Amino acid sequence: MAGFGNPTLAVYSTVRELVENSLDACDDSGRLPVVTVDITTKDSDAVSVTVSDNGTGVPYEHVAEAFGRVLFGNKYSARQRRGTFGLGATMAALYGQVTTDCPLEVHTQTEESTGKAYRLFIDIEHNVPVVETVADLGREGPGTSVTVHLKGDFKRAQDRVLEYLRMTSVASPHARLLLRVNAVPQAEFGPWTDTPPRPTTASKPHPRGADVELLKRMISGNSEKRLKDFLTGSFQQIGDRTASRLLKYMCLDPRKSVGSFTREEVSLLSAALRSFDGFDRPEADCLSPLGKEVFLTSVGATFEVSFSTYSRRGPSDWDGNPFIIEGVLAIGTGLPPSEVPTLYRFANRVPLLYDSSEDVFMKSLKKIDWTRYGLTASQPVSVFIHLCSTRVPYRAAGKQSIAPIPEIEAEALPLFREMGRAFSKSAEKIARSAHDIKKLREFAKSFRMVAGFGAALAESEPPSTDHLVASLFEVNDNV
Repeated sequence: MAGFGNPTLAVYSTVRELVENSLDACDDSGRLPVVTVDITTKDSDAVSVTVSDNGTGVPYEHVAEAFGRVLFGNKYSARQRRGTFGLGATMAALYGQVTTDCPLEVHTQTEESTGKAYRLFIDIEHNVPVVETVADLGREGPGTSVTVHLKGDFKRAQDRVLEYLRMTSVASPHARLLLRVNAVPQAEFGPWTDTPPRPTTASKPHPRGADVELLKRMISGNSEKRLKDFLTGSFQQIGDRTASRLLKYMCLDPRKSVGSFTREEVSLLSAALRSFDGFDRPEADCLSPLGKEVFLTSVGATFEVSFSTYSRRGPSDWDGNPFIIEGVLAIGTGLPPSEVPTLYRFANRVPLLYDSSEDVFMKSLKKIDWTRYGLTASQPVSVFIHLCSTRVPYRAAGKQSIAPIPEIEAEALPLFREMGRAFSKSAEKIARSAHDIKKLREFAKSFRMVAGFGAALAESEPPSTDHLVASLFEVNDNV
């Protein structure tokens, strides 16, 4: 369920989870990432995956818990992150431990001290790390290197790993990604830009996302607060006026202590917050889309593109979770031809390579009549879609397709149509330009013929017509 369903998926998921952790660590520190993936194959099914980065390193007091305890992490705040709960690296370690009985190896160094090397197992029954050894390392610069030994089929996974790294460079064009197999360099992608992504800030929860469990956790830390003060201090988009309207709508005493709420009252408060129609949309400071210039640059650097256009929708929200959808429609010889544009999907800068048939964006893409915009089956056209949100509604724990959320589909359809209209205008312009160039060439040929016939009648050398042809092309360009 977590993406380790077979030996091929296990190798791919291990690479993916470790690379995402490295990219998040570098982005959090404001560094341009340099991430190296080393894969070693010892025999037919024994694989070692090592991912190294140039981040700030993991604080030594947190290394064991961060890699050896399920659901230990710092990714619970309401802001855009590649990972969700810090679960992926631990699942890779568990899979490696179960299939090979080998420990997870972590080498890390912070800014302030020398490095340390850890070898650890996970006590699955009690969900606690078991540190086998800790050794001091020299001072080589901050960063983290994680090695997982597992049973896997790298031969079948290799193409998918390469595609994952290539598409990661589209969504993280500020990163340099390197792949080595058995110590031999295989591929290098990026960086396509030296501009790091805009930093995100954690936001307060939006009231439309206040389920019962969230309210219980929030109340436990604010049990002495009065209800009105709790609402205005704990949620975004609730000021004094909105809180007063909400409490009047709920017929609740604003001076009541939230610590005295019964389970039924907490449930009623949650239902009221989620159904009340007086809240503004969530703040978008917690999101960091790629942006027009960066997205177009990364697509153009990765594929051979002759035309591309960018569109964006949002910020909007689903159940109080803000999201932005941005897309690029591109045409070029490096893209596959198809009756429907080929779809490349990204969520919070992570490429989604599996389970596309049930994805909300694929279903929306197929609802568009692309022939209306001049697309034909022989044209190599692709659409690159990036969804950024504080919470991506994945269909399953493998995080490979996005569920059909009505609010997301309502933004996806006009986004596709907008890109289709931009393509249609470009196609008409290209067709007119080709027609005009053909006419100019016919004029040029006629000039030479007239000049030749006139010179023959005058029994002289034919004059040059190049300046006439050049002036025609100049007039056409100006028009």
